[in-house]
Amino acid sequence: MTDRRTLTWQACDALAAAAKKPSIGSVREWTLATTGAKRGSDTDVQADVNAWYQELLKLRHTAVAIPHLPDPIAALAREFWVKANEAAADALTAEREALGAQAAAAHEVAAAAERRATAANARADATAHELDVARESIRHLEAALSQLHATVEATATRHAGQLEARDERIAALTDDFARREREYATRIAELDGVRTHALLQIDEARTESRHWKTECDRIAAENASTAARYQHCAAALEADLAGARGRLSAVEEALAASRQRCSQLESEWTLAKANGPAVAVATAPKRARAGKLRTAGVPVRRRKL
Repeated sequence: MTDRRTLTWQACDALAAAAKKPSIGSVREWTLATTGAKRGSDTDVQADVNAWYQELLKLRHTAVAIPHLPDPIAALAREFWVKANEAAADALTAEREALGAQAAAAHEVAAAAERRATAANARADATAHELDVARESIRHLEAALSQLHATVEATATRHAGQLEARDERIAALTDDFARREREYATRIAELDGVRTHALLQIDEARTESRHWKTECDRIAAENASTAARYQHCAAALEADLAGARGRLSAVEEALAASRQRCSQLESEWTLAKANGPAVAVATAPKRARAGKLRTAGVPVRRRKL
């Protein structure tokens, strides 16, 4: 079986012959396509590729000896070989730097992967510990559940009689509820009848109310007309009363004047009587007649004595 380095160098030779740059990825592809398997880690394959480049650089100092070749042509061939080795050395240096950068990046990736693996292992350990704790908790819970089942069974057995009594009570309550529901339905039917009768009475009352409202409006109109007539009559009576009061005032004034005249006549009569009986007897009928005329409101001319 071919070892890893030999297989890697064969891959580098094949890639160089195909004008391809040997690298970890290309070597992995060639190895997988040729042998059907991968050999070694990325670090080991990179070391083998670097060793192949070192062996390639050694050819730079090897003399070119071609038998039966003229010296000028051999000198040109050696010079060409030296230039080719220098160009290959430059290319190898650049390739080495690129491979170094790739190796550093690969090392960083490997270190990050190792750190992630370490963290994953720590999480796995913590998860395993949590799993153990959870299993222990499950065992305790299963024990508690078994005890709870036993307690429930004992409680169910102990309260079986109570449950039967409760069932009987529930059945009795159900029957009572059904009876009350039938009574409620009967009362509802009665209330519907009463409601219908009340609605009929309300309709009759509304009809009577409209009739009596019409009558009240008619009576109110008649009362308003009668009140207007009474007001007119009262105004006429007040006018007549004012006239009567005016006439009464005139009569009262005439009466007062007549009384004053009577007093005056009495005074004159007394004076005349004192002066002589004949004069008193002659003037008495005339004065009495003049007083009556004044009392009746007739003007009388006074006669000088």
